[in-house]
Amino acid sequence: MEKNMKILLMLLSLLLGKGAFAQTIEILVLGSDHENKPGAEDYAMVTQKLAQFKPDMVLGEYLSPADYEALEPGTWAYQGMKKSKDYVARTYKTIPKNLDKKIKDAERALNKSPYDHKRRIDLAAWYVMQSDRANADYQIYLIEHEMKKHFKAAEMTYYTERFGTSDSLKKVRLYRPLSEYTNIYFPLLATLKRPKIYPMDCQKYDRPWSVAWAKTDSAYKELTRKAKADSNSAEAKTYRAIITASNFTADDKKRMTKSPYYNMAHPRYAELIDVWNFYGGSAFYGWAGFPDQHVKDMYKQWTLRNEGMCENVRRQAKAIGARRVVVAVGAGHRGIMEKILARDPNVKIVSYMDLK
Repeated sequence: MEKNMKILLMLLSLLLGKGAFAQTIEILVLGSDHENKPGAEDYAMVTQKLAQFKPDMVLGEYLSPADYEALEPGTWAYQGMKKSKDYVARTYKTIPKNLDKKIKDAERALNKSPYDHKRRIDLAAWYVMQSDRANADYQIYLIEHEMKKHFKAAEMTYYTERFGTSDSLKKVRLYRPLSEYTNIYFPLLATLKRPKIYPMDCQKYDRPWSVAWAKTDSAYKELTRKAKADSNSAEAKTYRAIITASNFTADDKKRMTKSPYYNMAHPRYAELIDVWNFYGGSAFYGWAGFPDQHVKDMYKQWTLRNEGMCENVRRQAKAIGARRVVVAVGAGHRGIMEKILARDPNVKIVSYMDLK
C-alpha cells in the first residue's frame, strides 16, 4: 500500500511539473482602429459583446510606468508623457513625495466611495506624475463621461483649475474622443466596474524599427520611381503586383459586414494589413526592386515588439489568476499576437467573430 502511494505521488509530481493542472486563460485579442469616428461602428454593440465575454482584466496598448521612465528623451511616447506631466505640474504646484501610497489609498477609497470626485481628480493627476498613462486616461474618461454631471459647483471649480476644459485635455492627449479606449474599452471597464486597465505595450525596439522602416520606405519610393519611369520594367511588374495584393478582392467585399471591428477580426484582414504595413510583405522576397533585407529587418523588430507585448499579457494575467482576458491593440498586431500567445499550452485564443 505504501509503495503504491509513493508511485501515485511520483506520477502526480510529474504531471504537475508538466503543467497538467495549470489554469487555462482565454484571451481575446481585438484588433482596433486608433481613430473611431462617430457612426463608423456601433461601439456600444462592440462593448456589449465584450462585456458578455466577462473578462477578468482588460489590457491596452500602453506602456507601464517603469517602461515610460526608461524611454529615451525625444521619442514620441516620451515627449507625449512629458507634455502631460508638465501640464499637471503647472496646476498642482506640489506633488506628494509618497505618491505610491497616495495612489493606493485613493484607489481603495474610490472602490468604497466612487463619487468622491475630488479624490478621483487628484488620482488622475497622480497617475500622470507616476507615468501611468493608461489609468490617467481612464480616470479622465470616467470624469468626463460619468462623473462630471454629478459635480457640485466647488468640485467643478477644483477640476477646471487643475485640468482645464475638455479642449485643454485634448491638446495634451489626456482625453482622446476618437480613440478606441474612449469608445470601447473604457466603457467596457465602467460596465464591468473594473477599477483599472493594465498596460502591455513594449517599445524597447522602437529605434531599430524606425531605422528599418525608413530604409524600407526609401527603397520602396525608388522602386515606385523606376516602375513609373518604365512600365515595361521588372520593377513595374513588382509594383503592379504589390498594388493588386493591397486591394480587396471580390471575395473580400462579399465577406465584409457593416461592422469594421468584426471585419478586422477576420483572418483575411491580418493578411491584408501585413501587405499594407510591410510594403507588400514577405510574399515579394526576390522580386525585382523589392527591398528584401530592409523588410526582413522590419519584421524582426516587429516580431520582437509583439513577443514583448505577449509576454506582458501572460505575466500579468497569470499574476492575478485571470481566466478571461481582453487585449486591446492596433489591428496590425492581432494576427501575430494570436500566433505567439497560442504557443502557450495554457492559453486558448478566442475570436471576436465568435462572440454573440
